[in-house]
Amino acid sequence: MGKKGALIEIAGEFFKSKRKHFAFETLYKQVENMKEFKKLALFSSLDSVSLNGTNINDEGLKYLSTCNSINNLNLTFTSISDKGIAHLISLSNLEYLRLKETNITDKSISYFNHMISLKELQVHETNITTKGLLNLNNKSLEELFLSDTSSQEDIINLKHLSRKIPTCKIIVKNNGEFLNGFFEKY
Repeated sequence: MGKKGALIEIAGEFFKSKRKHFAFETLYKQVENMKEFKKLALFSSLDSVSLNGTNINDEGLKYLSTCNSINNLNLTFTSISDKGIAHLISLSNLEYLRLKETNITDKSISYFNHMISLKELQVHETNITTKGLLNLNNKSLEELFLSDTSSQEDIINLKHLSRKIPTCKIIVKNNGEFLNGFFEKY
């Protein structure tokens, strides 16, 4: 594996071992054995992983979490749940996490609080609620992306959250931004 130009096979596709970004060539890749994701740790310089639209599940995240070099992870349009998010705590370099259209709920918030390097979190189109987000206290967060919401209760909750984490810009899809207790409508 240490040879220049060495290839790593994952789920029938071949990738150069020096690759910095990983994504399958096949759209909506269906991986038969989730243990294949453990091979991500074989890449010497892997920084970014996009599994958008694949069939990765919570078991797959257990294996993916052995690749500690990942700083940017896209899991949008997958079937992962709160159980899988727990595995991501071990990714100490993770700064950017995209979870749009997944099965996560407010239970994942406690795991986000343990992601010490996390700067950007996208959880729009999930089952995360603004009430649940009041338990978010990750001070490393700089941007939080949420689904469109306009209820008075949601606005109050997000203003409170933005005062709690004043340096985090909370971006509400099709609506506006919260920062340090203030809301700016688009």
